[in-house]
Amino acid sequence: MWDILVKLGAWHWLIVGLVLVALEVIAPGVFLLWLGLAALLVGLISLVVDWVWQVQVIAFAAFSVA
Repeated sequence: MWDILVKLGAWHWLIVGLVLVALEVIAPGVFLLWLGLAALLVGLISLVVDWVWQVQVIAFAAFSVA
């Protein structure tokens, strides 16, 4: 599990975001939409900025709350 966290990259966030948005389409409720958009946003930023996984998780949490 630790190895997965250390190797988080932009593609991981983009895939997780797309999966969450797809789950929102299957089971509407608007909750997964915001989590999916937050993951997509972190993935898009990760394509440009090379940041450590801790900052990625903090950014995902902040975007999810916002």
